[in-house]
Amino acid sequence: MGEGERSIQNLSLPEQAIQFFSKSWGIQELHPPQFEAMGPLFKENNILLAIPTASGKSLVAYIAILNQLLNVNPGSRAVYIVPLKALASEKFEELKEIGQHLGLKIGLGIGDATSEAKNIDESDILICTSEKLDSLMRSRSELMSNVSIVVADEFHLLHDASRGPTLEINLTRLRTLRPNAQLIALSATVGNCDILAKWLDAVLIKSDWRPVDLEYSTLHDRHLEPRKIQSSSLDSTHQVLSPPRHLDGPLSHPSWIVVQDTIEQGGQVLVFVGTRRSAQSEAKKLSERVKKRFAKEQPERLVELEQLAETLEGRSQTSMGELLAHCIRGGVAFHHAGLTHRQRQTIESGFKKGTILALCATPTLAAGVNLPARRVLVRDIKRWDDGMSRPLPVMEVHQMLGRAGRPRYDSIGEAWVLCKGTDGWQIADDVSERYFFGPIEDISSKLSAEPAMRMHLLSCVATGGLLHREAIGSFFDATFLGTTMPNTQLQERLDSMLDWLVEERFLRRLGIDETFEARRQDKAMDDEETWNDDVPVWVNVAQESGGVSLQEERQTRHVPSPHGKPSLGFVAATSLNNVGGWNQTLGEPPAMKYEATPMGERIAQLYLDPLSASILRTGMRRAVRRMVRQDGPVSEFGLTHLACSTPDFASLWAKTSDLTLGSDLQLKAAAVEDELLYEIPYEERHLGLVKSAWCLEHWFEEETMREMEKQLDVSPGDVHHRVDLMDWLLYAAREILLTDDVFADEHMPILAQLSSNLDTLRQRVRHGCKPDLLKLVKIRHVGRQRARSLASIGIRTPKDVLEMTHRDQQKVASWRGWGPKLVDNIMAEVKKVVQRDDGKAPVKKRGDDMPLDGEYQA
Repeated sequence: MGEGERSIQNLSLPEQAIQFFSKSWGIQELHPPQFEAMGPLFKENNILLAIPTASGKSLVAYIAILNQLLNVNPGSRAVYIVPLKALASEKFEELKEIGQHLGLKIGLGIGDATSEAKNIDESDILICTSEKLDSLMRSRSELMSNVSIVVADEFHLLHDASRGPTLEINLTRLRTLRPNAQLIALSATVGNCDILAKWLDAVLIKSDWRPVDLEYSTLHDRHLEPRKIQSSSLDSTHQVLSPPRHLDGPLSHPSWIVVQDTIEQGGQVLVFVGTRRSAQSEAKKLSERVKKRFAKEQPERLVELEQLAETLEGRSQTSMGELLAHCIRGGVAFHHAGLTHRQRQTIESGFKKGTILALCATPTLAAGVNLPARRVLVRDIKRWDDGMSRPLPVMEVHQMLGRAGRPRYDSIGEAWVLCKGTDGWQIADDVSERYFFGPIEDISSKLSAEPAMRMHLLSCVATGGLLHREAIGSFFDATFLGTTMPNTQLQERLDSMLDWLVEERFLRRLGIDETFEARRQDKAMDDEETWNDDVPVWVNVAQESGGVSLQEERQTRHVPSPHGKPSLGFVAATSLNNVGGWNQTLGEPPAMKYEATPMGERIAQLYLDPLSASILRTGMRRAVRRMVRQDGPVSEFGLTHLACSTPDFASLWAKTSDLTLGSDLQLKAAAVEDELLYEIPYEERHLGLVKSAWCLEHWFEEETMREMEKQLDVSPGDVHHRVDLMDWLLYAAREILLTDDVFADEHMPILAQLSSNLDTLRQRVRHGCKPDLLKLVKIRHVGRQRARSLASIGIRTPKDVLEMTHRDQQKVASWRGWGPKLVDNIMAEVKKVVQRDDGKAPVKKRGDDMPLDGEYQA
C-alpha cells in the first residue's frame, strides 16, 4: 500500500472539508486501518472498527458523518453516542471546530441543562450519552426521523453492566426507526468482534496497528523486561525489542523507581492503582520525593506547580482538597470519581500541558477522556470484587496500557505492568502470558439482568409502540442478547417480566387482538410460500410500528440468501409461533395486546427503573396515610431515605467501623427508625441507606464538606453525584404521587401538601441550604455559603438585595471572597427579575378584565 493513495486529498469529500483536515488539523494522510475503512465507508456500509487506542478511530467517524451530511443526505442528522459526559464534551469541542468551518450545527445532549433542548432541535450533529439518547427516543422520537448516520463510540462498553444495556437497546431501536442509516461502531479490540459485526450487519475492520510503537514490559524486583512491541510499521520484521535493564531505587517503593526513571527520560507517567485510597496515598508519597528532587534540579518547575495548585477549586474546603493541592505542588496528582468536575479539569489540563509529571489514577480514567503519556505503569492488576481479590480483565488492562505513547510527541510508548510476589520471574512470565499475549475476553450482553430488562421492556410498550407480544419478542430477538441467548429462554424471561409489570399496574393486558391475529395468520400463510430469509427480525418490528417499508429495505441493504433453507438469525418471527417461547401453551399468545397505564407511561418518561417507581409509590402511599391519620411522622429525612432505597440511587456502604455497636451511624439509625417509609431487612444494607440519607441531610442542613468528610468519609465528587440523583428521584416521587389514582377526592389536600413538601425538599437538596435561603440561592452567583453570609445581616430575599444601601454594598464587597465586581454582578442579576416597588406606582388594569354591561359578577 503506497503512502500516496492514503493521502487525505483523495477523499471524496467537499474541498472545504479536506482543507480543514489538512490545514487546521495537520492531517496529510490516513493511517493504514483508517484507509482500510474508507472503501466500505463511502459505499455506505455499516462498519465495526476495532483498533487500538489512539489509532484514529474518531477521524473515521468524522469522515463518515461529513460524507452523509454533505454528499449523500444533505439536510439529514448525525447522532454520535458516547458513554461518558466527559467524553461527550471532548467530542463536542472537536466537532464544533468542524462545524464552524463547514456550517454545521453541533448539539450536545448530556442531561445537564434545560438550554440543551434548543441546540438538540437545531443540530446537524447530535453528541449525546446513551442515557440521553434513550430518553430522547422515548419522549421525542421524531428527532430521529432524518438521521442518516449513527456513531457508537467506545462500543466495547456494551459489555458494561450499567451502560451496556442502554447502548444495546439504542442501537436496536435506531435500526428499527432508521434501518437505512449508516452505523459506525468504534471499539477496542475484543474477542468476538466477528459476532458483533454480524449482529450489526457491518464490515469488520480489525487491526493492531498503532501510530506510535507500544512496548509492553514487566517490572519486578527493579528488573524491567520488554516482552512485546506493537508497531506502527507494516513490516513485522522491524519490530525490535529494547534490551532488559535494571532500574535504580528502593525496592520498597517501585512506583518511585518508575517515576524517577521517567524524570531522567524527560517524560510523564500514568500510574494506575486499584482504589481511590491507593491513588491518594501513592500520589502523596511520590509528590514528596519529586518535590525534593525538583528543589535541587529544577526549582523553576516548583514555581509553576505552586501557581497551578493555587488555581485548584476547593483546595481548602476539605482534607482531600488540601491533599490534592499538596500533591500538585510536588508535581504529582491523583484522579478518581471523588473529585469535583472542576478539580478533574484542572488536573487533566495540567497533565496535558506537561506541568504535572505523574498522575495516579483509578481504572475509570482509562475509559474516560483522552489523556495519553509516554509511559504507563499498571501498579495493581487485582481488584477486590464480590468478596475476594480477582485479576483485572485483559480488556481493562489493555485500555490502561493503551494510553502510553502520545502521537506526534513520542517515538515509542512504554506500557509497564508491576509484578508483585516472592517469585518475581514466574509471576512476570504469567502476567506477560495473560495480559500481553493472551486472548481478550468476549463481549457479552448485559440486557438479561432484571433491572435493565424491566426498564427497557416497559419503555418498549409505553413509548416504543410495541403493543403485541409477538412484536415485543421480535424486538428483543433483534438485540445482541437475542443472538446469544436461546430463544426459548429469552421469551420465558420476557413473559416473567411482563407478568411483574402487569402485577405492578405499570402495564395492562387488553386480551387477544383479533385483527392482529387475522393479519398474522394471513402472513403466516404467505410465508409458507415465500420465505423472508434475508430480512433481519428487527424489520418485522419496524413494519408494525410504521418505521420501515420492507420493499425499500430489501432494495437498499440486504442481499437475498443463496441457501435453500432459512439461515440462523434471519427467520421471520411469524414462523416461530409453535416453536420454543412462541408456543402458546408455554407463554403469552403472540397476538396478546398490551398498553401502558398512565403510571407506566410516566415512569418510562421519567427514565426510572420500574422497581424504583414501585418503591417510591409504596413510600408515597404510606406517607399520605400517615398524614391523613396523623399517626406517624413524614419527615424530610424519611423522604430522603425513601429515595435512597431505590436501585436508581448510588447508595453509600456502611464500613466496618459503622457496624460496630454504638457507632454514630447505629445511633442515627435508631433515632430515625420511626421516620422511615421503607425498610430493608439486611442490616448492612439498611445502615448504608441511612448513611446515604444522612449524608444528604448534612448537605441540605448546610454542614461543610470538611465536616461531612470527617464524619461520613465522603468526598465532594461523591456528594455532588448523589445530590444530582436525589434531585431527580424527589422529582420522580412527586410525579408518581400525582399520577397515583388510589386516593379519594377528600385526600387531595393532603396530596397537595405532600407534593409541596417534596418540592421544597428538592430545592433544598439542589442548593444545599435551609428553607430560609431558598429565595437567595436562586440568584446567579449566590451559592449557599454566600446566601448564609447575606442572611447574617438580614438580607433574605432578592428584594432585600435590591434595597441594600451603598454602605451595605461596600460592607459585603469587603468580605473575603466577594469584591465590588461580584456585588455589581449580583445586583445586575436581581434587577433583571425583580422590579422596585415604591408603593405608589398604580397597578395597570387590563381592558379584558373589565366586565361587560349586564355581566353577572360572581
